[in-house]
Amino acid sequence: MTPAGLIALIALAGLFLGALGGWLVSRRIARAHPPEGEFLEIDGTRLHYRRNGDPAHPAILVLHGAASNLEEPYLALGEAFAGEHVIWLDRPGLGWSGRPKSRRWSPADEAALIVKFLDRLDIREAVVIGHSWGGAIAMRLAMDHPGRVTGLVLVAPALSAWIGEAAWFNAASGWPLVGPLLTRVIIPLAGQGQLESGARKAFHPEPVPEDYVARSRLPLILRPSNWIANARDMMQVNPHLEMQEERYQDIALPTVFLAGKADTVVWTHRHSGQVAARMAHAELRLISGAGHNLHHHHPGAVLEAAIAVRERAQH
Repeated sequence: MTPAGLIALIALAGLFLGALGGWLVSRRIARAHPPEGEFLEIDGTRLHYRRNGDPAHPAILVLHGAASNLEEPYLALGEAFAGEHVIWLDRPGLGWSGRPKSRRWSPADEAALIVKFLDRLDIREAVVIGHSWGGAIAMRLAMDHPGRVTGLVLVAPALSAWIGEAAWFNAASGWPLVGPLLTRVIIPLAGQGQLESGARKAFHPEPVPEDYVARSRLPLILRPSNWIANARDMMQVNPHLEMQEERYQDIALPTVFLAGKADTVVWTHRHSGQVAARMAHAELRLISGAGHNLHHHHPGAVLEAAIAVRERAQH
C-alpha cells in the first residue's frame, strides 16, 4: 500500500469511528432525555406536547425559542402556571416533534400546523406565549389566524429583520460532505460546551439556574435531526422576519411584551420597544437587570401578563 493509500485508509477509519461515536452520543442523549408528554400525528407529522390543568378552562399555548424544546419554558414556568390550562409544545422539528421534509419550512407553515394541532385538542383559541424565536411564531399565528389567538405574551421576542447573520455552522450544516461530518460527528461529540456557553449568554447578567442545561433537556438539539431543523430556521430568520414585520401593526389583539433591559441576545429596543409602539393594543413591560431568559427568574411576571391579556380580551 502506498503512503497516500495508507493516509486515506486512516482518514476513513477516523471518520467511521467519529460517526460511530456521534451516533452513540445521540443515542445516549435520547435515552437520558425521553419524551415526557403525549404525541399527535397531524398530516403525517408527529408532534410532542405536554398538557396541564383543566381542559374546560381557557387555554394557554407556550412556544419555546430556537435550539430548544418544551421542557425549557416548562422548567421556568411550570410551577407558576400550575393553576392554568397550559399546552407546552415541542415546536416542529425540535425536541421530540417531527417536521415535514418535503419542502422548505416557514413561520407561516408552522402557524398553520399549530392551528391544526389546536383543532385536534379541541381548543378554539388560546393565549399564546412565545419566547425569542417562539415570539416570531406567535406573531405569525396572530397575523394569519387571529380568531385562534386570545392575546399574546412575547417574552424577549426576536421580531425584526437583520438581527445579524446566522452563525457559520448553521450554513455549514447543509454543505455537501461537511454537513454530515458536522451534524453527525462534531456536534454530538463537542456540542455540550456550546450549550453551556450559550446558556450563560442567554441568562446574563442573571445567574444560570443549577443544572439548567440538563434539566431543560437542551442536549436534544445535538441530535442530527434537531440540529439540522434548527440550522435551517436560523439561516432563514432575516428573510422570514423581513416578510412579516410590516404586518405587525395590523395585529389588534391584546399584547404584552416582556423584555429584559440587559438582554444581550436580542436588542430590546428594536425587537420589543419599537414593535410594541406600532401596535395599538400592545404594552411594553421592561424588567431591570433581566437578560434574554428572563422567564426563569421572573415567572410571576409572565403569569401576570398572560392573565392581563386574557382579561383585556374579555372586555
